[in-house]
Amino acid sequence: MGHHVATFWYLGTDDPSAPIRSGHPSDPGFARRLLSRLYPTVTVASLGMFPLNRSASTGPGEVYVGSYPGLTVLQTQLEQPVLPSATDETWLRLVEAPTVLLFSHDPDDGVSGFARWESGRLVRSFAGADDRIVEDEGMPLPFERPYWAGEFPLDSGADTPLALPFAPSSLLHAAHRDWLGFDLSPGGLDVPVHGFATDGRREVRQRTAPTGAAVHVVGSPGRAELHAANTRDAGTGSGGGSPSSPYAEDDYERGPLVPAVARASSPVAGAVRRIAGVVGDTVRRAGGAMNRRLANRR
Repeated sequence: MGHHVATFWYLGTDDPSAPIRSGHPSDPGFARRLLSRLYPTVTVASLGMFPLNRSASTGPGEVYVGSYPGLTVLQTQLEQPVLPSATDETWLRLVEAPTVLLFSHDPDDGVSGFARWESGRLVRSFAGADDRIVEDEGMPLPFERPYWAGEFPLDSGADTPLALPFAPSSLLHAAHRDWLGFDLSPGGLDVPVHGFATDGRREVRQRTAPTGAAVHVVGSPGRAELHAANTRDAGTGSGGGSPSSPYAEDDYERGPLVPAVARASSPVAGAVRRIAGVVGDTVRRAGGAMNRRLANRR
């Protein structure tokens, strides 16, 4: 049994590109709810957010989902040959939408296919490779006519007696443009999606390095600042540059709300020391009260 990349579009709008062009953000909550229905016993891990048209296709154990008003797109790998008319009902009923589109491609055997369902009824499906038709259900639609008429012949068609008068992959893109109003290409409309893994891998967490001065709560400069000051002074004296601090990523010592490096005589240092003193007094009073209560119980 083969496998292929399948991209489903669930449409509840006459202009599928409108919510994407408007810059409306994709809904990650809806995407997770969707996956909880597909994989109820699997811990789904986030792979981040990226444009579907400029990313690699989904790999094994991956699902990409974009959810917009009136539009949901889902891409994943299916463990079966490209045969759109045999698509499992699970995928067709996953999102309540009057129109469901499917675009499939198997890079290993070169088969491309597409299909359209209206209110659950298959209207058109086609799949084929350059030298054969895999399936051809329903009447060809107007956008297909130039291809069947031979207006877009294969470059190598003359060398293959059984070659089709067009490349099925080109017809797939024509269907995409006609049904969605844009082509899914790197230079086309960006379609942001959320990526997820369903194979047990760890979640990819987006880490943002903390900013601001690194200051201890006791009011003295942190190791990062001391190191930077020392290397800066050394660099000034020798004419060299200042190497980066090995403590630059010391989260413990970074205080994002402190606007400048605290010096022993600076207002910031004094304020920090006063805050530390208040905190220390509070802790000591709480500890004394607790000790007195324990003594009374004895």
